[in-house]
Amino acid sequence: MNREQRRAATKQAKKDGDPEVAEKVALFGKLGDACLVCNKPFDKKDREMVMSWNVVVREKEEVVNLYCPDCWNGAVELLNEIKRDLLGEEE
Repeated sequence: MNREQRRAATKQAKKDGDPEVAEKVALFGKLGDACLVCNKPFDKKDREMVMSWNVVVREKEEVVNLYCPDCWNGAVELLNEIKRDLLGEEE
């Protein structure tokens, strides 16, 4: 979705009276070009990348964070390990 399409979609959503959709479309424009952690490049036109990478949106701060599968899985594993340690569970 290029800049002109995003603007048109935002404008149409505002006309239709759906501010939530307009806000989401506007945040899409803030999507980065690389993983936030490892800076691996992200190709918005590559369907496989679009479907496998993780996006975290912080609406209040209007920040969109992008994570590659390797970094995302590493973070999830780290959180699970911390959880196990806190609960005193063995692997």
